[in-house]
Amino acid sequence: MGRIAPLLLLLLAVLTINSSCAFSLVKGKGATKRTSFASRLSASSENDELQPVRKVAIIGSGICGLSLAHALLKSGDIEIEIFDSRTELDERVGSGIQLTGGMVALREISPQLQRNVADASLPLERVISRCRPWFGDNSNEPWKLLELDIQKAIRGSVEELITEDGEVLAYTILRGTLQRILHEELMKEHDTQINFGKRLSGLDYSESDSGISLQFTDGESTGPFDLVVGCDGIKSVVKDYVNTGKTISSNADGVESKGSSSAIYSGIRITFAIQEGDEADRDTAGAQFTQLFGNGAYALTSMYGAGKGEPAAKGAFLIYGDENYIGPFPKRKPEESSAKPLDENIDWTQDNRIPKDHINECLEVLQAASIPSNDIARIVEKSNRFFDLGVYFHNPFSLSGWVREFSKPNSGWFSGKTSKYAVLAGDAAHAMPPFLGQGGNQAIQDAVCLSTKIFQYNSQFQESTDADTVDLKVLLKEYENRRWLPTASITAKSVFLGYLEAGSSFFSNFRDAFFFVMGKVGVAEKVFMDSAKPKM
Repeated sequence: MGRIAPLLLLLLAVLTINSSCAFSLVKGKGATKRTSFASRLSASSENDELQPVRKVAIIGSGICGLSLAHALLKSGDIEIEIFDSRTELDERVGSGIQLTGGMVALREISPQLQRNVADASLPLERVISRCRPWFGDNSNEPWKLLELDIQKAIRGSVEELITEDGEVLAYTILRGTLQRILHEELMKEHDTQINFGKRLSGLDYSESDSGISLQFTDGESTGPFDLVVGCDGIKSVVKDYVNTGKTISSNADGVESKGSSSAIYSGIRITFAIQEGDEADRDTAGAQFTQLFGNGAYALTSMYGAGKGEPAAKGAFLIYGDENYIGPFPKRKPEESSAKPLDENIDWTQDNRIPKDHINECLEVLQAASIPSNDIARIVEKSNRFFDLGVYFHNPFSLSGWVREFSKPNSGWFSGKTSKYAVLAGDAAHAMPPFLGQGGNQAIQDAVCLSTKIFQYNSQFQESTDADTVDLKVLLKEYENRRWLPTASITAKSVFLGYLEAGSSFFSNFRDAFFFVMGKVGVAEKVFMDSAKPKM
């Protein structure tokens, strides 16, 4: 214990550094590449340079892909196509999420879009952490470790999350509800449809069309595109291309992407249940995150907006260690054990059927961990949707980065450049553990930051002058550099919190004391606020 405490305090000191500060490892640092517009325009007929981005392919129609579509269509001169491997968007998938910096990003895309999302959500009011009593039995009143008034904290320290009329941009909403609103508004405002059932199998540069060609597992291909954005999640085919310059062979069952092959199973499991609201929940005014710490596990309950005028939904999350693992290390050698890591559940494809045997397993974990609440058990037992998945850690460092330029086939290094690019966003770029609830927020901020850089590039073509121009790759790298640090910081903090919060035995007592002290000295508030603050 004497060795663990100083290490944890050191880690927390490092991780609570404001992620907007200077950081010497920011990738791609260097002078911006500028050339004369006139000189490069004369060469564009030969090497396809200096063409504005007019047609963009978005792979994936989750929160990131739909947000990017909205952002790009603002300009009026960019055509987009969205491709998704799923057959439809199902509102009844996924859990509840919080929206903070993501709401600021939505407001920048469209104030009306942000208003529609806010009307479908619940204001996030506070976070409360409690633990089981250290002494006596579990029937005693749980101990309060910390209480964070979100509305007050934001008003006092994060002005970016406050609108001109004083609204605090902190909400909770079901993931499926947010996705539905983004999709409906995309069709309503821009008459844009999603190409469903399109599983990407390959992408390359087409010399005949002077653009990017996409191939799908159904045998069809389409193009040309000036830019391909991979919003296709943790098993991203576009990420395979960015990392290696090629894609993995596909088959009738789908693409076995390398996108998550470098991910490490954490040895932490998450089971969550969503109970749809009833009439008693229709007038719910706000949401509260209640965190309940037990021995070797913890639980989280909250309510989530399910649509304007709809009853709020209840969510319960149970986080605990995999009995076959000690942290990321299996207790037995793989050849000696039949236990396998749980799936990361990339598309939330599990259906609504509730496996009763696993519900009983969850109730047993609750009881064994002495988690001080009956609310979790009630939500689990009455849940309409039930998911069980493993938490994986994805390395935020990559030699390839988030951007790759396409090359002409059978060409040399210098003669084969095309000025056509693949770029990553959302989970495809920076999948992160869920312990700070920031995945959706960061995806929307990616969309705004990336679209801004594309607009900046295109604005150079409005007039033919001798003014210096900035290469598209430079601007895409600026997007990557801007978004890499805050997302990597959140990933690191989430890894730390995941192991701390699911601590077992005597370590759980240290965790309780740690949270109590960090709440009192303001570190817990700082970590939450720094993650919530938009950085686009």
